[in-house]
Amino acid sequence: MPSVFVNNGGIILSDLKDVERIINSAKQIAVATLTEDGSAPDVRIVLGVFDAASNQVLFMTSPQAEKAAEIAAHSQAAFATPQFGDNDVLRVRKATVKPINVTPAQLDLYNQQYPQTAKYAAHSAFFALSFKQAELTIKDEASTVDIPA
Repeated sequence: MPSVFVNNGGIILSDLKDVERIINSAKQIAVATLTEDGSAPDVRIVLGVFDAASNQVLFMTSPQAEKAAEIAAHSQAAFATPQFGDNDVLRVRKATVKPINVTPAQLDLYNQQYPQTAKYAAHSAFFALSFKQAELTIKDEASTVDIPA
């Protein structure tokens, strides 16, 4: 169900399509996980794409990266799109992140969004961010969208 908010007397609906649009338009996503020892948050910028089939955000990194070790130790995460210019913004405070065996459809989705990374995708580990709610700011108005499982 869409989330409703009022903007200057008009009603605006935000829904899962807005989540997908904002993530895919931003492309870069700041993902926060816990350090491997769990003592502090650690943020990385990743290239993310929204997978509408699973309602997850997909990203890749080297399997040897420190981020991969952090994710293996702790599945808690938060993420946000950058706020540049007039871009709409998305923030998720409670997410889980896990490694996935990327399907051919997911790999194709990622490669369509980031064709310049295709040669790295073949040798990278893929991860999925799952979440139940996203906070959106669209045209300076905030709303919350529930994400179906």
